[in-house]
Amino acid sequence: MIRFKYKGRSFSSPQSLASALQRDLQSAYEQRVRQAAGASGLSVRKTTGGLEVSGNAANMGRFYNRLGR
Repeated sequence: MIRFKYKGRSFSSPQSLASALQRDLQSAYEQRVRQAAGASGLSVRKTTGGLEVSGNAANMGRFYNRLGR
């Protein structure tokens, strides 16, 4: 039996390891978008379709520049 370790947890099933990785990647993505939006003066809402960023056009340009870095 092959065992995987990720962030201190042991996984024996590839499916459970994949779901843990997917959760971590999604969390990191959301955190980065929220930080870039907050620093640009925009608001972020979590919807069924994903994250929705709203604000004025000038701040959207700043947001895209921050997110691209």
